[in-house]
Amino acid sequence: MEEMIFQWIADYCAGRLDAETAGKLRRWVDKAPENRELFEKYVRLVKMHRMVAGGQQLDDRAAWNKLYGKLRRTRKRRWMNYAVSTAAAVLLIVGIGVQWWLKQSETGTSPVITQILPGTTKATLVLANGSQVDLSRNDLKEVFEQGTWIKNDSLVGLQYEQVEMKIEEPVFHTVQVPVAGEYHFTLSDGTKVWINSDSELTFPVAFVGDKREVFVSGEAYFEVEPDQAHPFVVHAKGVEVQVLGTKFNVSAYEEEQQVVTTLTQGAVKVEFAGQNESLRPGYQAIADIQGQTIACRQVDATMFVAWIEGIFEYENMPLSEITRQLSRWYDVNFIFSASEFKERRFTGVVKKYDVLNDVLRVIEKTTNVSFAIDGKNIAVQAAVR
Repeated sequence: MEEMIFQWIADYCAGRLDAETAGKLRRWVDKAPENRELFEKYVRLVKMHRMVAGGQQLDDRAAWNKLYGKLRRTRKRRWMNYAVSTAAAVLLIVGIGVQWWLKQSETGTSPVITQILPGTTKATLVLANGSQVDLSRNDLKEVFEQGTWIKNDSLVGLQYEQVEMKIEEPVFHTVQVPVAGEYHFTLSDGTKVWINSDSELTFPVAFVGDKREVFVSGEAYFEVEPDQAHPFVVHAKGVEVQVLGTKFNVSAYEEEQQVVTTLTQGAVKVEFAGQNESLRPGYQAIADIQGQTIACRQVDATMFVAWIEGIFEYENMPLSEITRQLSRWYDVNFIFSASEFKERRFTGVVKKYDVLNDVLRVIEKTTNVSFAIDGKNIAVQAAVR
């Protein structure tokens, strides 16, 4: 049975687990805390190996020995024989990709391709009167508005420092982050916000009343300054996320049919369509906009907030979702030559600030697809043999 479990996990990481077996694996993971811990550690080792192996010329035996050592330090001895055999199967897949790339390099047949650079820190501040300031130019002069000093620091971004508390009506600003951009800054209450590509946050210059309310379109991560008397509320496509002081991520892109709230620390309550879910760290609320429902599930929360740490982390994720994220960060268009390629799955970690060419090379190794770059258009097609 133990050998079968490791085979299931290996198949899960390789994206080839069928629905029936996936159900069996899920029941095993949920059966005991130690099962979940083993599953998460194994998957994380595979993902980290793929990040390390990424465009490097690695000998697959040396790579396996390195991963074997990690397994040996983190697994109980009774699991080792099964871990070795099934992890080797996963590494074989990676090894095939490495050998193909090396062969192409040796024969000189790899085409010369213009490198696609990652996004950068950039945003636009829209003031209450409609005027706009390019924050990447750092030309915002220090402003005093509605009892708040507003300044732009080249290292920590915008800072709103409230000095007068008697304010009756809120004045709103908006920070807009374009495709291939990101930005982080501090609200007047001390709450820190990271805004992802193709996203925006609307917020008051100074918080007024019993609640601290902001509005998100796209994706943002919050580290909320505690204030028991003034709950922090995030509005996103009809969803309300209510907190007192915590760390969480909200993803609410217009083209997506879900609003996903992931909690890393503290507690939040998510309300939608007359329903609500209370989250603990490591849990996620998914609001289905079309179906008007909300559900809760346990997740590896670090995977959903890894983007603020400079990496993209994927676990058995279909290429259709991965390419949407990469499109926003690298400002490119992915075109699938066949719909079946959208469901190919990838487990791994890639570096967010690498050129896109290197990121795609890592994904190619285990998904049996290839990426053909033509300017800003990238074709997803059958792997080149």
